[in-house]
Amino acid sequence: MKKTLLFSVGALLLAAGSYFYVNYQAEKLIASQIDVLNTSYAEMAKQGLMPAVELKYSGIRANFWRDHYRLFGLQLKVAGVGAVAEVGRLSLRGFKPGQLSEQGQLRVQELRLTDLVQLMLPPEAAQLLAESPLWLDYRYQYLPAQDQLLLQQQLQIEQSLQLDIQLQLGGVQALWQLGNELAAMDVPAQQEFSQSEAYKSRLQQAFASLTLQSGEFTLENNGYLQKLQPVLASQPATAQLAAIKPQLELYVQSTELVTERIRENLLLFISNPQRVKLSFNLQRPLTWQQLQSGELAEELTTPEQWVAFTGLLVEAN
Repeated sequence: MKKTLLFSVGALLLAAGSYFYVNYQAEKLIASQIDVLNTSYAEMAKQGLMPAVELKYSGIRANFWRDHYRLFGLQLKVAGVGAVAEVGRLSLRGFKPGQLSEQGQLRVQELRLTDLVQLMLPPEAAQLLAESPLWLDYRYQYLPAQDQLLLQQQLQIEQSLQLDIQLQLGGVQALWQLGNELAAMDVPAQQEFSQSEAYKSRLQQAFASLTLQSGEFTLENNGYLQKLQPVLASQPATAQLAAIKPQLELYVQSTELVTERIRENLLLFISNPQRVKLSFNLQRPLTWQQLQSGELAEELTTPEQWVAFTGLLVEAN
């Protein structure tokens, strides 16, 4: 009985020790990756390729078993200036050194410009930024059997504004292979390869094979756009953006690419921006070149044909 109890306690201690040891090693690995990045940034700054920047953090927490890694008190510092941006917490999932995970997530909580940067801005803009930290959430999932990549992005400004974007892409195998090769390299090798003509050629070919299949955009505004408008209007450099509302209304009223129902919903949101959701599902996937070539304009000549081909749906307020 005593031997059984001792064995059970020993096994429990061994498991606990393994748990903490693996997490400790994961934390050391992330810290070393940041050190490598900072060394690389310093070398590029010496070559005049970028400003002298450095990443700092106050703590790292890793849970290898749950695939969850967190950095706290992250700062971006510029030499001779100081910290210019701060992140309360950065969370990673799908972190695999040396390879790309087929699904992953990056979450940035409370991204702010520092007080130093805010002092350089007009008072109205500085106050709005101080009241409006950003929350960003990026997720992806690669489906090799379907050769598809699902992308999700969410941007949130406190409780005042939220933008959700979802895209489904096809023909991603070449791009994924290139990403895997880069992930297997150390940072100096990545930089050297990314500046080569071979990389630029492969990247161009990989993007050329990408196709757009479907997507969804949702914007929920709870007063932020109303706060932003007078801030933009107060500065000469952004005054034109503040006056974009009548231009948008004119474009929506005159465009021949949408049906009357969609036009009504778009105008409703422009006049009283609360919530708008736009989704599409193309009848056939299109490459970026096909989207930009104008060939669809020859094929689709009526609003009904455009809407049928794109599967466009618009909901407002």
